[in-house]
Amino acid sequence: MWVTDLARAKQWPSSPPKAGHSRDFYRMSEPYRDPVAVEKFYSTVEDKIAPILKDADRERRSPQGDELECLCVFMALQWSRVPAFRPKALEIAYKINRANMKRVLKSPASWGRMLKKFKISPDAEGADYGKMKKFVESEQYSMSASNEWYVQQGLESAETILPSLSSRHWNAYVSQKGSFIASDNPVVLEAENRKLIGFENADVITYPLSRHVFLLGTKVGMSFAPLTEKLIARLNTLMMIKAHAQVFSSKPDFCLLDHSERYQTDWRLFAKEQFDIL
Repeated sequence: MWVTDLARAKQWPSSPPKAGHSRDFYRMSEPYRDPVAVEKFYSTVEDKIAPILKDADRERRSPQGDELECLCVFMALQWSRVPAFRPKALEIAYKINRANMKRVLKSPASWGRMLKKFKISPDAEGADYGKMKKFVESEQYSMSASNEWYVQQGLESAETILPSLSSRHWNAYVSQKGSFIASDNPVVLEAENRKLIGFENADVITYPLSRHVFLLGTKVGMSFAPLTEKLIARLNTLMMIKAHAQVFSSKPDFCLLDHSERYQTDWRLFAKEQFDIL
């Protein structure tokens, strides 16, 4: 397997156990009894999904029946457990928090009611109405979150989006040569009108099952265009555009399209900023 780091413009040979790994990414701190409980949970899920992935890849086919239901669960978890999810989750929480703060800071009276509700002394640090209002409206106002918060948000988000994934009409493209690539942000949402809101509104949700099998989930049943080398390159380019930092391929010279829609096999010709990105 080859790792192409688009953020650092580097490429190197690797292996699945070594690639796409971030140390202590799900590790929980005190007072949790088992700090690696979440890692064990994901490991259990992966053990159940592995045979489905192997069978579909070996037999070069679309997953069927119960396999699809299991993969929908896996995709929901995949979307919410990768590094790319965390800034999105924090941004949403920040917008909600700031809107709530502006609401309670609408007037000295509304701010006073909030302090009284939470039994905060008017003399406490951060309780001054004028200073707090100025701070919330400034660029200095920001948020941070613990690892535990991100893990909890990820699991809750996976549960929320699962029905949308399960209700999709799923089909698959099969590359006999194994030309598909994957990324560190593998569940991709696409909308033709470029006003994508989320899983309910996405026209197509794509997921590379393996280098041979590429899943597409649509809102309604439809026929797909025949698979060609240029279409494979287009799907690979989509993976690159939506990647957080890295893409993974079975060979270093995988196919892609440049910003002029020309077929290429040199990843160094790719520049994310030249594409119309959602």
